[in-house]
Order: sequence, then C-alpha cells, then structure tokens
Amino acid sequence: MISILNKYVAHYACIVLAGTVFTYAEPSVYGFGSTETTSDVQTSGSSTNSIAALKQQIAQQDERIDGLTTIIEGLSASINELQLSGGMNTSTIEGNDSSNTALLKKLAGMIDEINANYVSKEEFQNALGSTNKVKTKTSTKTATKKKETIQGKSNAQLYSEGVRFFVKKRYDEAQKRFAITDIKGYKPAASNYYLGEIAYYTKKYEDAIFYFKKSAGIYDKASYIDTLLLHTAVSLEKSGDKGQAKAFYENIIENYPGKKSAKIAKERLKKL
Repeated sequence: MISILNKYVAHYACIVLAGTVFTYAEPSVYGFGSTETTSDVQTSGSSTNSIAALKQQIAQQDERIDGLTTIIEGLSASINELQLSGGMNTSTIEGNDSSNTALLKKLAGMIDEINANYVSKEEFQNALGSTNKVKTKTSTKTATKKKETIQGKSNAQLYSEGVRFFVKKRYDEAQKRFAITDIKGYKPAASNYYLGEIAYYTKKYEDAIFYFKKSAGIYDKASYIDTLLLHTAVSLEKSGDKGQAKAFYENIIENYPGKKSAKIAKERLKKL
C-alpha cells in the first residue's frame, strides 16, 4: 500500500508542479489607453474583458493548485509515518488505506477540474496580442490626425499656436509651427526670433545665433531686440567666442540702459 501511495503522490505532485510552472510563466498585464473610434473602443473593451476573465481563471488555478499541494503534503506525511511505524497492526493500515483512497479520489477530481478550465500561456498571449493591435492601430490614427491638423491650419493659426506652445515650454511643437511660418514668410522676423529662443533654451547655441542673426537682419526695431541681443551674446559665450560675446554685452549696456537685459549683460561681462 505504501508503494502505491508513493506512486500516486509522485504522479499528482508532478501535475501540480507543471501547473504551477505554467501559471507563473504568464506575462504581466498592463493597462492600455482609450481609443478614438466606436469600433476600436468595442474591440479594446472585448479584449480587455477577455484578459480580465483569463486573469480570474489563473487566480482560481493558483488557489486550487495550492489546495492540491497541501493535500499531497498531507499524503506524504502519512506515508512517512507508516514507513517509520512498521509495527502498526493490519486494522490501522486498512483504515489508513480507506482514508487515503478517498483522498486520492478527491485529488483526482480536483485535477480533472483544473485541466478542464486550464488557461494556457498561448491563450493568454493571444488575448494580450489582440489588445496590443488595437492600441497600435489607434496610435497610428492619432499621429495621422495630428499631422493633418498642423497642415490644414492657416499661417496665423500656426503662429498663434506656436507662441502658446513656446510659453508652455513645449518647444518641439512650437518649433514645427514657427518653421512653417518662416518658410511661408509669415512674420519672418518674429518666427526666426522664436526659433532662436527655442534653440537657446534647448542649448543648441550655434542654431540660436543663426536664427537671431536672421531675425535682426529682417527687423532690428522689435520690442524683443534687447533680449535677442543678450541671448546672442550668451550663445556666443557658450560657443567659445568670448570676444564677440563681450562686444554684444557692451552694446546692450550702452544702448539699453535701465533694462533687465543691460543688468544681466553687466554681470556676465564681469565674469568674462
């Protein structure tokens, strides 16, 4: 009887361990963004529900496998006791035999139930893959829509949006809009000034010098000209041309006294 029980315990222990390996080999589930069209929302919702259902099944498998593990551990303990107490009488062994047989039947039933509802790794990955496809499709549509929106706006709208993005420090979006208004000749001096400011704040100093020079060459009476000159001087200093930077600082101090730009120019000039 002991050898038979050993055989059953070993057999079902293998099944439990195999189930455990497959259960914990499942990939993590992650959250996904909302979609834009009704069909995409429905597809995404269906896929999300499928994944939620599979997760629930996996959790139930974990609970059942834990229960089976406890039963197997109990059987193993019983067998060890029988092996250690070889002097036990026949009636005791027969009683244990009857109890263990009932336990094994229960164990077999639980394993059959797990097998019937088992969620495979492939099923889970397929469900996850369908959701990823919906996400990719939506992202592509969103990117296309954004591109069309930029191209469809007037120069005035693009310039206005560029200023708002610049104030919010969304420099990439601002740069895209000012580049278009510059090419189309809409407010070229101001467009180049903003392109210079974007380059300046993103530490692309040589680009900043280029755009500032272009802007000043178009219109040097703008209200922002002292800031343009100051940032040109700083960009020259950062690029290693301290001689030119000094000349710009001195020009600002002489021509824009009382302004904040002149105060900053004095402070930077002292450190050269």
